[in-house]
Amino acid sequence: MESLNEIKSLLKSKQLRVTQTRLAVATILLNNKEKPLTSEEIFNKIQKSKKYDCDQVSVYRILSTYDEIGFIKKSNFQGEASRYILSNMEENNSLGHEHYFKCTACNYIKPFHNCFVSSKERELEKNGFKNLKHHLEITGLCPKCAKVS
Repeated sequence: MESLNEIKSLLKSKQLRVTQTRLAVATILLNNKEKPLTSEEIFNKIQKSKKYDCDQVSVYRILSTYDEIGFIKKSNFQGEASRYILSNMEENNSLGHEHYFKCTACNYIKPFHNCFVSSKERELEKNGFKNLKHHLEITGLCPKCAKVS
């Protein structure tokens, strides 16, 4: 997803109304493509923008709807609230996993690619295992925080 127009088309194709609150959440996600955000972070960014009027419950509902239609990916990191990031719709349908680096000092999160666990999953599938998914979270200090310590 690259633009609000694509998001509007997606919503319409799923028979969902295009509302200002849905567009507000989508705008925040579009502006933060590389950083998974919590629902609270999304809500706070909407409030700061002063362009949209949206309550926190609506943000939760919209994220749930977006998750159901595959528009976003929901990730759970150790010891914190779920985080959400735009989904590459084509990629999301073929991959059941995600990989992230998370800084233990500033909570910077960076997705990364090149899965080295996929070969093990293929082996498990050959042995009858189904619906496999994984979430890899590597923690440590990002370059910025590593310089400070």
